[in-house]
Amino acid sequence: MGRRTGVVRETGEMMHVDMLPGFEDEEPGKKPPARYSWRGRHMNVSKEMGAAVWRKDSGYDRNDRDVLGYYIFNSGEKAARLEKTFDQIGQDLKMNPRQVSKSVKKLHAGGFLLEAGVLAKVTMYRLNGRFAYDGKAEEQVKAVADMRHPVIPAPEPEPAKSRASKEVK
Repeated sequence: MGRRTGVVRETGEMMHVDMLPGFEDEEPGKKPPARYSWRGRHMNVSKEMGAAVWRKDSGYDRNDRDVLGYYIFNSGEKAARLEKTFDQIGQDLKMNPRQVSKSVKKLHAGGFLLEAGVLAKVTMYRLNGRFAYDGKAEEQVKAVADMRHPVIPAPEPEPAKSRASKEVK
């Protein structure tokens, strides 16, 4: 009998194993296929840069790390932009959209997120492929050729451009 991998549930005195897709029993005598994960796509992420971001002295705070993690796990293939507004990201992370905006600006200033166009007057961002990339190594080499390197500690984001105040005479 093949190996059983799955979620174990106790039901009274019996144990039941629910098999996850792709982990059904293999045929006897047949070499099992190589498995790298339960399922889904993988992303190459720089462990060195990631560990540096998560250090207390990195200049990146918990919100910044949550937003960066959100981009890592919700971005599309290759260097695709994340087509979500700060409101949507904030709802998913239980954060105020202003907090998301502040973190995105800091991560952009640090080079972890790059501008990736405008959609309905909203600036979209994508992960810097030098930090994290979802695709083949050959594609990553081409994709990052003109990308800047992320930096740690976090630089201060540029202040928002203020509108000229109207003088009252």
